[in-house]
Amino acid sequence: MNEKTENKQITKQQKNEVALTEADMFADANSGLENVTSEDLAIPFLRITQAMSPQVNARDGKYIKDSEQGDIFNTVDNTLYKGASGVTVVPVSYKRTYLEWMPERKGLAAVHDTSEILKDVIKSEKGQDYLPNGNLLSTTANHYVLVLDDKGGFAQAILAFGGSQLKKSKKWNSIMSGLKIRTKDGNVFTPPTFSHRYQLTSVVEQNDQGSWYGWDIALGDQLTAEDGFIYSAAKQFSQNVNAGTVKTSQEDAPF
Repeated sequence: MNEKTENKQITKQQKNEVALTEADMFADANSGLENVTSEDLAIPFLRITQAMSPQVNARDGKYIKDSEQGDIFNTVDNTLYKGASGVTVVPVSYKRTYLEWMPERKGLAAVHDTSEILKDVIKSEKGQDYLPNGNLLSTTANHYVLVLDDKGGFAQAILAFGGSQLKKSKKWNSIMSGLKIRTKDGNVFTPPTFSHRYQLTSVVEQNDQGSWYGWDIALGDQLTAEDGFIYSAAKQFSQNVNAGTVKTSQEDAPF
């Protein structure tokens, strides 16, 4: 046996000795993230691409390969979902915020968590809310969700509904609050929002100002015993949102 052949066999043996298994990774779960807090994380938004979105312009630095108008994308890792087939989510919590934007879309000035700010607004001829300082105030309905993938995994995300899409948020809230489950002893209750899947797709909408893509929300199936890990993760995410420990960057919210 020559030296070259012997080295190849040693390398092969070494690879076999360090073969990676899921058990190894499970034993080391969360290693490397010991010092990461909510301040160090960015929960992505799910947004719909429009005609002028940079994600559909192949010459733009924010272009996402194969993206088209009406597709859905993750604002952090650019994961793309085709608008017609959509994305499957489990809703965990809801919050309404009021975003204060500087004139001419020069950036987000502030995020207001209560409706107290509304007492200062001045309505424009187009029905928009402006503050005395000239900034635009945008009511935003935030739905915190788990995004499910086809491999049994999930990830956290936010859907922010503003402007014409606020009615879609109201529809979704109505669907969730209208769900009822009857127990074996006859008691009827409203299940937690994270008891069901929902399918979100995009649809064309229009008015006398033009056309765009908006959200369409469809109730899916109820989680089963096999979905226990999804339910547990959704419940924990919900508790974290409601406790105020989940930090978000509203810069990615719709204007």
